Amino acid sequence: MPVSAFEARTRQFDRAPIGTRGYLEPQVDAFLERVAATLDGDDDLSVSDVHDVAFAKAALSKRGYDPTAVDAFLRDVESTLAGLSQSSGYYIAPALEHTHTRKPLWRRR
Repeated sequence: MPVSAFEARTRQFDRAPIGTRGYLEPQVDAFLERVAATLDGDDDLSVSDVHDVAFAKAALSKRGYDPTAVDAFLRDVESTLAGLSQSSGYYIAPALEHTHTRKPLWRRR
């Protein structure tokens, strides 16, 4: 699902479940502002920048943003940026690459 700059700026995430530590909110918000600027053409984040981003954990008392929701949204951002950066061809998400899979046990010899 394509992500717009407006959606990146206004996206709201649920809090992490009680007893868990989510992502630090100011870091996520600052990164999403960079995503929105990139979608507007004012910044130059790449697909690998989005894929490799890491956020600090929030204090346990604060909980922070739910990591599952943030990661799902960032996967959509990756797909959107990949579609913008490639004029032709297909984008294979890193999670779907099968170049390093093991051979089945019955084929090892």
